[in-house]
Amino acid sequence: MGINEIIMYIMMFFMLIAAVDRILSQFGGSARFLGKFGKSIEGSGGQFEEGFMAMGALGLAMVGMTALAPVLAHVLGPVIIPVYEMLGANPSMFAGTLLACDMGGFFLAKELAGGDVAAWLYSGLILGSMMGPTIVFSIPVALGIIEPSDRRYLALGVLAGIVTIPIGCIAGGLVAMYSGVQINGQPVEFTFALILMNMIPVLIVAVLVALGLKFIPEKMINGFQIFAKFLVALITLGLAAAVVKFLLGWELIPGLDPIFMAPGDKPGEVMRAIEVIGSISCVLLGAYPMVLLLTRWFEKPLMSVGKVLNMNNIAAAGMVATLANNIPMFGMMKQMDTRGKVINWPSPFPLLSPWVTT
Repeated sequence: MGINEIIMYIMMFFMLIAAVDRILSQFGGSARFLGKFGKSIEGSGGQFEEGFMAMGALGLAMVGMTALAPVLAHVLGPVIIPVYEMLGANPSMFAGTLLACDMGGFFLAKELAGGDVAAWLYSGLILGSMMGPTIVFSIPVALGIIEPSDRRYLALGVLAGIVTIPIGCIAGGLVAMYSGVQINGQPVEFTFALILMNMIPVLIVAVLVALGLKFIPEKMINGFQIFAKFLVALITLGLAAAVVKFLLGWELIPGLDPIFMAPGDKPGEVMRAIEVIGSISCVLLGAYPMVLLLTRWFEKPLMSVGKVLNMNNIAAAGMVATLANNIPMFGMMKQMDTRGKVINWPSPFPLLSPWVTT
């Protein structure tokens, strides 16, 4: 049994606990029927609901970009492919560098990978869970929530975190290499050469972003905001065009990918956007309750980390909250001490942990 299967079994165990809590909540709550254990799992049923309702947010973020992926690959390919090949890297790494895995990075990486499945997964899943979401989600969203006076702490935190992303990617690649990853029953071969060579453009981007945040932080942060707005506009355009194509048959943008199964697709082998989102939501049914219960059951050890890192309780609580979702942490920043504000920003917390659960 591989590590992927073990993790899936664990999440499904928590999913069943959450399902029981949701059922018992209709009749007075889990504590009424299960006593102390029931009290310890109360609230997981709500996370069960949250996991499934995430389908809507995922759809808004993913469907449009998924449909546009082949179009973007066709448009960007002539520019991106030669540059990345010159650096000795697969062009798919471009996708995970700028886009989160659940905001089109996964599918654009597939289109740019040129049939290299390992490079596609390396960019679309591993890199797309670290650098992509930092640039298109965490920074723009945080800027809309945190106090203006906290922006410099945000910049310092991102500066400290983003330079560690290549290390995180290499670690993720090594785990994938020894985990026996399979796609449709076929093994995917991760090699040291693939893991290291594909980090070259990522290192370059990480260094450039770090230098920008060091010397021109306000301009860099404003640039991230503008990029995020254009991305939302592009995703919305793709979603609208894909829906028109599906319902009316009008191809407003030539080359769009279908968002539902198309003639010739083999069930279980080809997954279109809507099916992908549904499968992710099924996993989140267990992932959300798992994070809630683990942070509750191990709250004291997790909070003790805050004392070791010499930051206040609010900052320590922010780190715990971020294991599930980084948005609540942004709202807590104004109550954190200076050290806590900076520590709460670097990877592997808000830059990474929310996307690991997806």
